[in-house]
Amino acid sequence: MPYGVVQDMPGVTEQEYRQVEKHLGPDRPPGLLAHVAGPSDEGWRIINIWADEEAFRRFQSERLIRAAGLAAQEEGFDPAKAASFRSASVDGSEMPF
Repeated sequence: MPYGVVQDMPGVTEQEYRQVEKHLGPDRPPGLLAHVAGPSDEGWRIINIWADEEAFRRFQSERLIRAAGLAAQEEGFDPAKAASFRSASVDGSEMPF
């Protein structure tokens, strides 16, 4: 069942988003159906649709946490922001497809 994740990251800039993205690598994560990211009134917002919750959780544990940790070691990235985001999850029964 499709699984959506919305991440609102207050104070995060595009540069900081790109620093994390760089460490995720060039290949599309298995199970990722759609990815949208851009500025919001408070910082940065990411919306992802996954094939299922398991695909998201695997990506989160195997790649995302590591990428955020590597970005936090770089100049120009505030490591406090890596852990300060709000997330909402939506399962397939609430999606229009």
